[in-house]
Amino acid sequence: MIYSIRKEGETNEKLILKYKKLFFQSRISNKLKAERYAVGDTSKRKKREIAIVRSHYRSLNNKIYF
Repeated sequence: MIYSIRKEGETNEKLILKYKKLFFQSRISNKLKAERYAVGDTSKRKKREIAIVRSHYRSLNNKIYF
């Protein structure tokens, strides 16, 4: 679940932009689009590329929250 908390003096537009940024960085939209259609198995190379991207985002996520 994704949510953004309004800071004091923050406008609605800024809050919406902050939420959109969090939403697209979480890659939920990509997952929803990918599950919309049936696709075949991915190759070993593609799996490895996805794992590298996933590890990159995990490291960024750890830097943000810890």
